[in-house]
Amino acid sequence: MASKSASLRKAQAPLSCHFCNEQAVHWKCEECDVFMCTSCKGKIHQRLKSIQDHEIVSVSDIWKDNPPRRDVASEVISSVFNTYTTTIPAINSLLCSGDDVIYYIYSSKQEKSRLVKGKMLKSSIRILQTLEKRIFDIAVNKEGEILFNEMANNEVKILTDTGEIKTVLDTSPLTLLSLHVNKDNELIAGLRDQGPSIPITDFSVRQVIILDGEYKRKVVLETDKKGRKLFSYPARIKTDSKNVLYIADIMDENKAGRIVAVNTNGRLKFTYNGSTDGQSFFPHGIAITPSDNIIISDWNKNSLHILNSRGELLGLHFVDKEYNIEFPNSLCIDNEGYLLIGSGLLIDSDARIYVTKIAERFM
Repeated sequence: MASKSASLRKAQAPLSCHFCNEQAVHWKCEECDVFMCTSCKGKIHQRLKSIQDHEIVSVSDIWKDNPPRRDVASEVISSVFNTYTTTIPAINSLLCSGDDVIYYIYSSKQEKSRLVKGKMLKSSIRILQTLEKRIFDIAVNKEGEILFNEMANNEVKILTDTGEIKTVLDTSPLTLLSLHVNKDNELIAGLRDQGPSIPITDFSVRQVIILDGEYKRKVVLETDKKGRKLFSYPARIKTDSKNVLYIADIMDENKAGRIVAVNTNGRLKFTYNGSTDGQSFFPHGIAITPSDNIIISDWNKNSLHILNSRGELLGLHFVDKEYNIEFPNSLCIDNEGYLLIGSGLLIDSDARIYVTKIAERFM
């Protein structure tokens, strides 16, 4: 593949299409690593097998001589619309659904956790369903069923509206970590091998798997094209409108980590290690805006980071200073476009859920 400087030099003169070798190019397929004219993009490339997940970008977005330095906004949210106080110490995972329905969990290694399904009213949350178990993560499918996994366990279970619990997947001998359901109603799960979670070795197994409607493994993501491990400890997973995966990946025992962005074919898009101040980054919650910007919560610095789909930092907001939001753990965006922030630590306090408005420029 040509170097960046070489690509920039080529951009100043017409480049031949890799298919017809005659016309100037307007598009590039990142996965195939080919440049195309508009005609061949539609007539040839789109007819190839297994290209539905390929990312096609405009060359005008790739080739820019001396692009200006991107300004980083100090505001990710513009206001707090409402605040709800819960009866649990921390909101470790938070999901939004239609009709103001939310799902959240409090998890602890020392005692039972609580899963809550509730409806947000004007001044309180009406509890619709609860479950007392040591739960690591939750997901909700299009049928409205709650999928969950218990700590140090290998089973994905479903909780129905009637309270029935059934097991739909056993990942033995690997241990389940994070759960997520994408726009295609596919279950995605983070896995690790038995034994110490951190640090990883050459023999450690760390995977993110995508399952079909029958909970059979469809895709296994573990290494990049050069055989290097993609993940250390995939603690949280979200996907965007193109099914690109964004993983909160824990790197050390203090829970410092990074964001790993990877396509479903295993192509690493980027990693994000926090702002450039050299300090540790503690990512936990992830939310995807309608325009596929990625919002990440850093509970240690009481901050929200927002990236575009290329991994460029667009905004960094310290929400404790302006809105008194401390320890932002979990995030979700409801069907009206509000960002919900679940806060709290594992101490004797009542965690809060903040309903906030995302800054208009990031929607």
